[in-house]
Amino acid sequence: MARWAIGDVQGCLGALKRLIAAINAQDAHAEYWFCGDLVNRGEDSLGTLLFIQSLGARARTVLGNHDLYALACAAGFLKPKQQDSFDEMLAAPALWVDWLRQQPLAIDDGQFLLTHAGVWPAWDVAQTMQLAKRVQSTLQSPDWAAQLQALWHGGARLWTDGANDLDAQRFTVNALMRMRMVAPDGGLDFELKESANQAPAGFTPWFELPSQAMRERVLVFGHWSALGLRNEATLIALDTGCVWGRQLTGVELVADAAARRVVQVAAKT
Repeated sequence: MARWAIGDVQGCLGALKRLIAAINAQDAHAEYWFCGDLVNRGEDSLGTLLFIQSLGARARTVLGNHDLYALACAAGFLKPKQQDSFDEMLAAPALWVDWLRQQPLAIDDGQFLLTHAGVWPAWDVAQTMQLAKRVQSTLQSPDWAAQLQALWHGGARLWTDGANDLDAQRFTVNALMRMRMVAPDGGLDFELKESANQAPAGFTPWFELPSQAMRERVLVFGHWSALGLRNEATLIALDTGCVWGRQLTGVELVADAAARRVVQVAAKT
C-alpha cells in the first residue's frame, strides 16, 4: 500500500478533496499521513475533520498547533480570535473533540518520523516518542481540559534533562508543534516565521543543527509555510501555504528522495 504525507490543510476542504482525488487516481488504496494543522483559517474546518475521519484507517494524523488551539477553545479557557474559523466546530463539539484529542503528536514507522513542526535536535527517536506519548496521555485523560489549561500556560523554550513532568510536556508541545528557529541561547524562538535562508544572525533553523533523530529516520513535518516544499534525503517539509492561496502538497513516503512522487493542487480552482 502506497503511503503519502500531506501538508497543512487548515480547513481548506476543497483543496484537500482535490488532492485526495489526484492521489487516488494513482494509488486507489493509498494511506495518508497528515502533518497536523488540519483546521483554522480555511473555509471549512469542521468539514475537513469529518472528511478525514471518513477516510477511516487509511488516514493517520499528528496534532498541530492550530489543532491544539481548537481544543483549548473547546475546553473554554481560550476564546477564538477574529481571524479564526472555529464557529461551526465549537457549535458541534461532539463531532470532533474526542476524536481530535485522541490523535498523537508523533508517528514513527521505523523509517519515517512524522511531527507537525519538527524534532528537537538533541532528541533521538525513542526520546521523541516517549515525550510525545506523555502529552498524548494528558490529552486523552478524563480531565483533559484542566490538564491542557495547565499545559498551555507556560512558555517553556529551553530543554533541560530532568525537567519536571509539566515543564517537559510544555517544551514537548512547543518543540513538536511550534518550532522553527533556535535562538542564540539555544532555546526555541516563537516569533520568527521567515524562510530558513532569511534567519537573522545567531538564529538557526532547527533542522540545520546536528540532529539525533535525523540520523535514524527521515523527518516529515509541516508548520513552516515560508519554507515551502523540501524533499531531501533526511527530511520532507510539506507546508506549502494552501491557506495563504498557494498549494496543498502530498509526497509519497519512499526512502529514495528522487523516487518520491509529489502531487500538488492549487488552493482554489
